[in-house]
Amino acid sequence: MNLWSFVVGTAILWLLTGLVVTPLAKLLTNINSGKSASPYVGDQGQATQVSEKPEVATRYYILVHVLVLGIAGLIMGLVSGWFFIGFTWQGKSWPGMIALIVASIAGAMIHG
Repeated sequence: MNLWSFVVGTAILWLLTGLVVTPLAKLLTNINSGKSASPYVGDQGQATQVSEKPEVATRYYILVHVLVLGIAGLIMGLVSGWFFIGFTWQGKSWPGMIALIVASIAGAMIHG
Protein backbone atom coordinates (compact mmCIF):
# COMPACT_ATOMS: atom_id res chain seq x y z
CA MET A 1 0.00 0.00 0.00
CA ASN A 2 1.18 3.45 -0.85
CA LEU A 3 1.17 6.35 1.63
CA TRP A 4 -0.32 8.57 -1.06
CA SER A 5 -3.38 6.34 -1.31
CA PHE A 6 -4.07 7.09 2.36
CA VAL A 7 -3.41 10.84 2.03
CA VAL A 8 -5.43 11.25 -1.17
CA GLY A 9 -8.26 9.05 0.12
CA THR A 10 -8.56 11.04 3.33
CA ALA A 11 -8.40 14.36 1.47
CA ILE A 12 -11.12 13.27 -0.96
CA LEU A 13 -13.22 12.01 1.95
CA TRP A 14 -12.96 15.29 3.84
CA LEU A 15 -13.41 17.54 0.78
CA LEU A 16 -16.44 15.71 -0.57
CA THR A 17 -17.98 15.57 2.88
CA GLY A 18 -17.71 19.32 3.33
CA LEU A 19 -18.47 20.46 -0.20
CA VAL A 20 -21.03 17.93 -1.48
CA VAL A 21 -22.37 15.56 1.17
CA THR A 22 -23.31 18.00 3.93
CA PRO A 23 -25.17 20.47 1.65
CA LEU A 24 -27.07 17.65 -0.09
CA ALA A 25 -27.98 16.03 3.22
CA LYS A 26 -29.22 19.40 4.55
CA LEU A 27 -31.28 19.88 1.40
CA LEU A 28 -32.86 16.43 1.74
CA THR A 29 -33.54 17.06 5.41
CA ASN A 30 -35.22 20.39 4.65
CA ILE A 31 -37.29 18.95 1.81
CA ASN A 32 -38.53 16.00 3.83
CA SER A 33 -39.23 17.99 6.98
CA GLY A 34 -41.30 20.60 5.14
CA LYS A 35 -38.92 23.45 6.00
CA SER A 36 -37.68 25.84 3.38
CA ALA A 37 -34.31 27.53 3.33
CA SER A 38 -35.94 30.95 3.00
CA PRO A 39 -36.47 33.25 5.99
CA TYR A 40 -39.62 32.80 8.05
CA VAL A 41 -42.43 35.27 7.36
CA GLY A 42 -44.22 36.20 10.56
CA ASP A 43 -47.91 36.91 11.13
CA GLN A 44 -47.52 40.63 10.41
CA GLY A 45 -45.85 39.93 7.05
CA GLN A 46 -42.39 40.92 8.24
CA ALA A 47 -39.58 38.57 7.38
CA THR A 48 -37.58 37.38 10.35
CA GLN A 49 -34.43 35.34 10.20
CA VAL A 50 -34.62 31.80 11.48
CA SER A 51 -32.18 31.67 14.37
CA GLU A 52 -31.36 27.98 14.57
CA LYS A 53 -29.84 25.86 11.85
CA PRO A 54 -31.81 22.78 10.89
CA GLU A 55 -30.24 19.54 12.04
CA VAL A 56 -29.11 17.17 9.33
CA ALA A 57 -30.92 13.87 9.62
CA THR A 58 -28.38 11.11 10.10
CA ARG A 59 -30.10 8.74 7.68
CA TYR A 60 -29.88 11.27 4.83
CA TYR A 61 -26.28 12.09 5.68
CA ILE A 62 -25.28 8.41 5.59
CA LEU A 63 -27.22 7.75 2.38
CA VAL A 64 -25.67 10.69 0.52
CA HIS A 65 -22.23 9.96 1.98
CA VAL A 66 -22.26 6.35 0.79
CA LEU A 67 -23.50 7.27 -2.69
CA VAL A 68 -21.12 10.19 -3.27
CA LEU A 69 -18.02 8.50 -1.88
CA GLY A 70 -18.85 5.20 -3.56
CA ILE A 71 -19.02 6.91 -6.94
CA ALA A 72 -15.85 8.92 -6.22
CA GLY A 73 -13.97 5.80 -5.10
CA LEU A 74 -15.00 3.89 -8.22
CA ILE A 75 -13.92 6.73 -10.50
CA MET A 76 -10.61 7.17 -8.65
CA GLY A 77 -9.88 3.45 -8.82
CA LEU A 78 -10.78 3.23 -12.50
CA VAL A 79 -8.66 6.22 -13.47
CA SER A 80 -5.58 5.55 -11.36
CA GLY A 81 -5.57 1.80 -10.87
CA TRP A 82 -4.88 2.31 -7.16
CA PHE A 83 -7.14 1.76 -4.19
CA PHE A 84 -7.64 4.51 -1.64
CA ILE A 85 -8.18 4.48 2.11
CA GLY A 86 -9.73 7.36 4.01
CA PHE A 87 -9.86 8.25 7.69
CA THR A 88 -12.57 10.02 9.64
CA TRP A 89 -13.32 10.71 13.30
CA GLN A 90 -17.10 10.86 12.83
CA GLY A 91 -18.96 7.62 13.39
CA LYS A 92 -21.69 8.51 10.92
CA SER A 93 -19.07 8.95 8.18
CA TRP A 94 -17.76 5.40 8.44
CA PRO A 95 -20.23 3.85 5.97
CA GLY A 96 -19.13 6.38 3.35
CA MET A 97 -15.49 5.73 4.14
CA ILE A 98 -16.04 2.00 3.70
CA ALA A 99 -17.87 2.67 0.41
CA LEU A 100 -14.88 4.72 -0.77
CA ILE A 101 -12.44 1.92 0.05
CA VAL A 102 -14.51 -0.89 -1.45
CA ALA A 103 -15.41 1.06 -4.60
CA SER A 104 -11.80 2.15 -5.17
CA ILE A 105 -10.64 -1.46 -4.81
CA ALA A 106 -13.31 -2.54 -7.32
CA GLY A 107 -12.27 0.25 -9.69
CA ALA A 108 -8.61 -0.69 -9.37
CA MET A 109 -9.42 -4.32 -10.10
CA ILE A 110 -11.42 -3.34 -13.18
CA HIS A 111 -8.58 -1.07 -14.30
CA GLY A 112 -6.26 -4.02 -14.21
